[in-house]
Amino acid sequence: MNGILLLDKPKGLTSANCVYRLRKTLGYTKIGHCGTLDPLATGLLPICIGEATRFSSYITSQHKKYRLSAVLGIITDSGDLDGNVIKKTVVGQDSFLSESIFRQFLGKQQQCPPMYSAIKKKGRPLYSWVRKGIYFKRDFREIEIISIEILKVENTNFELEVVCSKGTYIRSLVESIGKEAKVGSALVNLKRLAIGDVTLDRAVTLNSVNKNNILDHLLPADLLISDIPSLFICKEDAKKVRKGQSVDYNAHQEITGTVKIYEENKVFLGIGSLDKNMILQPKRLFPS
Repeated sequence: MNGILLLDKPKGLTSANCVYRLRKTLGYTKIGHCGTLDPLATGLLPICIGEATRFSSYITSQHKKYRLSAVLGIITDSGDLDGNVIKKTVVGQDSFLSESIFRQFLGKQQQCPPMYSAIKKKGRPLYSWVRKGIYFKRDFREIEIISIEILKVENTNFELEVVCSKGTYIRSLVESIGKEAKVGSALVNLKRLAIGDVTLDRAVTLNSVNKNNILDHLLPADLLISDIPSLFICKEDAKKVRKGQSVDYNAHQEITGTVKIYEENKVFLGIGSLDKNMILQPKRLFPS
């Protein structure tokens, strides 16, 4: 049983909770999630099952699309309405959200991850330290906001659709928007709509999956790494690659770096790297 399960994560569960429930339902332990969603968040959560777990790090590197709603005039310790309210501000005309406020967050930028996140510090996620009242200094990370579509700005509420890079924290983006509006803001709802080219409409609910139908819902392990270039090799080279051996790649190829490797019959072999001398080196292989 190897492949990707696209899950429509419900609100109130952690991503880890979803994995635990699937392990119990399916009676299978080699299951993991890709790209953590907070309990507040819903939407597309890829679940790697069996040998597909080998490629989880490549899946999480894809761009992601979210729909969010937020409220002005509230600042919480977590950046969303699940947290404790630190400050409330009456929202007046000075805090009107113009299109120019949203536009300034487009592009590459430095973002500080929130304490309420799954980033590990001393072997434990940051949110577990917060519960003990312990806070750590976090390093800024480069992220990219690729697009922001304004769906609604009404009174103290606004709704957006955001396409962003790996590592972007939407709660932090919302807090930054509120800061620019001079009244603060907090995330109300968040839904992940897409990862790369794969969209939420292909996902299934947690309660709809069981031992009898899991194979009907499993998708190929290479589904969510469509951003990595593909190359095809002959059967003889495929045998060498499966043994972990490097091969000369003679076909015309204008790329170098990380590639998906397929046998000429389109069977997915795994991930490799192609150097400037056209030497193909396997890095992470799918078992035969």
